[in-house]
Formats: sequence, structure tokens, C-alpha cells
Amino acid sequence: MVQAPEPEALNQALRPSALEGVRVLDFTRAQQGPFATLLLADMGAEVIKVEPPGGEMGRSNGLDKDGFSSYFEGHNRGKKSLTLDFKVPEAIEVIKRMIPTVDIIVENFRPGVMDRLGLGYEQVKEIRPDIIYASASAWGRMGPWANRGGYDHVAQAFSGVMYEQGEGPGGEPQALIGGFADQIGAMLLAFGIATALAVRERDGIGQHVDGSLIGGMVAMQSKQLVEFLRTGKQSGFQRRRAATYTNYECADGKHVAIAANAQDQWERFCDAIEAPHLKADERFAEPFGRAKHKDELVEELTAIFRTRPMEEWLQPLADHDVPYAPVLDYAGMSEHPQYWANDYLVEIDTPHLGRMRVPGPPIHMSETPPRVQGAGPILGVNNEEILLELGYSWDEIAHLRETGATRSA
Repeated sequence: MVQAPEPEALNQALRPSALEGVRVLDFTRAQQGPFATLLLADMGAEVIKVEPPGGEMGRSNGLDKDGFSSYFEGHNRGKKSLTLDFKVPEAIEVIKRMIPTVDIIVENFRPGVMDRLGLGYEQVKEIRPDIIYASASAWGRMGPWANRGGYDHVAQAFSGVMYEQGEGPGGEPQALIGGFADQIGAMLLAFGIATALAVRERDGIGQHVDGSLIGGMVAMQSKQLVEFLRTGKQSGFQRRRAATYTNYECADGKHVAIAANAQDQWERFCDAIEAPHLKADERFAEPFGRAKHKDELVEELTAIFRTRPMEEWLQPLADHDVPYAPVLDYAGMSEHPQYWANDYLVEIDTPHLGRMRVPGPPIHMSETPPRVQGAGPILGVNNEEILLELGYSWDEIAHLRETGATRSA
């Protein structure tokens, strides 16, 4: 017997999401641009992904035999797919016919590509003056590197973060997780688009929103860059920046992380791990002493945590209100109830990939709840639907197919 949904859950499902009624024309590919438009889709926008014949490059990244690509699904869920071959003039005409019906255009080609197609911001603005036109690039639109191609890894290298994550200037650089610059850049681009929507609602004007990988990396490193720009110093990665703001290995080889730098947290932490001798030790009595004698304190805490398996440390830390967390791998985090309780992980049904577990919207809104709109689209699945909405007749749709303007392969 299928259990009926809770009233609140049903109420949530019936409410419109924040961007319902907003239409996005999405020319992006790979990761930075597609994840930005995915966030808009989660917020309820209708996102029409325009793809070349064969689909955008992300579809084939890590493609399984059943047609599943974690790369594509992770950046394109909840969108529609329209295939257009821009080498065919009729395909460009389809876009121009669509522009008056959309609120937002998003693209992440090199600067100048959309202009050469006749679809740059100034050209599109002539068709719809209040259009919000968002561009994502690697290096920004100005400066000597503006027209170069670029991807996540080289943007990380260029941003200083590899030395900050690695051994510092002169040492061995270390990249962050793959796609980090893409994801940060995408979130900021989506924020810029949402801000532009608010401005248009208030002032009735559209505008060009410009985001880049290196712009996102500057924002992500705000504290570190402010410190460097003031002092000229870049520290690089430290295994433990503080003895009480780090993680320790337990008896079973698992790790527990703690964040107990404040004085009251330190005292409760000592009680939680049954270490009155550390609380009484004058070397560790106050924050400056704990910083000065960091190595000695690390040695003491390392020995203590290795006396019990991880699970036996968690409850005492919780009971004493010490900020802590078990260090989880993806298997551990994906099974933890905290993620499912907040819908940060959700299950969806798809017509072609079955039931899937996927990341959910990262924020909640009480009156206009975001929700996952579905899986990544089958290539070209919405061609006829979109063309009919634009007023094309079936004969015209057949002609577009014959010319190759809307071919999928």
C-alpha cells in the first residue's frame, strides 16, 4: 500500500517555484554555464537547452552503456532539449523567432562567437530590449587573455588557489576537486542572473551579466586574498592550522573533525574527551597559548583520539555541545539522514534512466519552494513542442528537418 503524502509535502508540491513562468534560452555546454542554468531550473524556470547535432560535449563525458552520464546529469537536470545546427541559416532564424518569448539568454562561448552568429547581446537587445543576457567565460571579457579558451583546471592554476591548497609559493601546487572553479563560477552567474531579474522587475530594464571562472575564484578566496593584499604573505596549505580546528584519526582508522577554537568550546571539549589535565595545563589555558604550543597539543590529542573508535567519540562530543562531525566519504554522506531530511539529496523518477538519487536544491524558500524538475533531457526531445509553441506549422517543422536545421544526429 502506497502511503499518502503528508499534507505539508503535498502543499509544497502544489506551490509554484520562485522562477515559474521565467523562460531561459541556454546555449551553454560543459560545466560552468550548464550548472548555472540548472540552478535556475531548480527554482522553477523553464530552461531550453540548445544543442548542436549529436548533443553538447557533456553528454559523452563518462557515458555508460545505459546512456547515463554523471557529468551530464549533474549539470543539466530539469531542462528541455532543442537541437539546432547553426551552420544552417534556418536554425538561426528559429532562435531569432524565439528571443521575444524568453526572459534570459545564457551562453559560455568565447567572447565574440555569439556576435558572429548574429546573436550577441547588442543584436539580441534590438529584438527584446529588456532581455537579460548572461555570459560565462574563463578569463572575463576584458584584458589580454579575454579571447583565450579555458577550463576549470587552468583557471584554478591561474587563480593562486593551487599554491594556497598546496605547499605555498615555491612549493608543490595542488588542485582542488575537479570542477571547483566551474561550480563557484556557476553559482555566482546564477546569482547575477537572479539579481538582474530583480532589477528588471523594479526598473523595467534588461542588461548583460558577465561572469568568469577566475572571477569566481577571486570571490572564493576573499579572506586569503585580502590577507595577501594587505601583508604580501601567502601561507599555503597547513595540515593543521589549529590543534582544535582539525581532524583526528580514531582507533578504527576513521576520523572525527572538531572546531572548538572558542574558549568555552575548548573547556567543553576537554570535558567531552575526559582530559582534565589538558584543561589545567597552563600551556593550553587560553587561545594564544594553544596556538603557540600547537604541536604539543596535537600530539596529546592524537594519542587520546586513538584510544577509541570514531563512533564512541561522537556522543560525548554532542553531549558537551562541541562542534564536530565524522569525516565522511561519499558513501557515508549519501546515507546520512541529515542530507535527506533537508532534501539536499532526493530521489526522482526518469523516463529513460529509471529511479535516481540526485542532489536536491541547495537552498529552501518557504513560499516558492524549489524542486528538481527531472533528469537531463533526451537529445532533441522537445524540438516539435518548442517549434509548435513558436507558431511553426507541421509543414515548416518538416522543412526544418529536411534542411538539417533541427537534426539531432
